[in-house]
Amino acid sequence: MALHIRDDELPGTRESRTFLGRDHGEVPVSFFIQASPPGHGPGPHTHPYAEVFVLHEGSGWFLAGDETIEASGGSVVVVPPGEVHGFTASPGGPLRMTCLHLHDHMITEWVEPA
Repeated sequence: MALHIRDDELPGTRESRTFLGRDHGEVPVSFFIQASPPGHGPGPHTHPYAEVFVLHEGSGWFLAGDETIEASGGSVVVVPPGEVHGFTASPGGPLRMTCLHLHDHMITEWVEPA
């Protein structure tokens, strides 16, 4: 049976909604629908699976390992499993994106900045 879930039915706030695949049957993916305010974003962290960022609007800087990537709406950023990463929304407005976790729930290990 197909699922139809409205944005406002997902847990979270207007700025960040969360879908965990395991809460909706055996769906092998989880995601955030994110609207990060300028200057905001998570600190360095890793996942044991790839994370895919689909940018819809705005721009930001992504730390992925030793690389800094500037990306904007219409872009996709893929971070491999185990790579330390994070992002910061640029000053021009919110960074709206979908952050895909290729697992039925989210596993995050936070890393102390070097």
